[in-house]
Amino acid sequence: MYTINRSVAIIRPKQPFVDWANSISEGEDFTVEDLNAECNAVLLPDYVAHNYDGLLLEDFFQGIFELELSSWTTDGSQWPKNIDYEEFLKWFDFELHSMVFDSLDEVIEKEPYSY
Repeated sequence: MYTINRSVAIIRPKQPFVDWANSISEGEDFTVEDLNAECNAVLLPDYVAHNYDGLLLEDFFQGIFELELSSWTTDGSQWPKNIDYEEFLKWFDFELHSMVFDSLDEVIEKEPYSY
């Protein structure tokens, strides 16, 4: 087991995100429980999780917000007009964890995510 120099944020959609997702999806009606069954986890610098009130997440919220939106549609015209930190807090809960472990003795591969 290896520790890595990152913290992790687990992003959990709230009802406003679910309402938006339902407004652009065809035929399905999702619930908060549905969307929280499989959440995104985002690696952050290791100092972020030590600020338990989440204020340092402000440095990263925009990319996380856009990641979550793009997982439903890459058409930015369907995204909400207001993508600020206050709106992020209305749309998502998050958990910050300071200890991240890698169980493999292999190099982590990275590739850009584009939308």
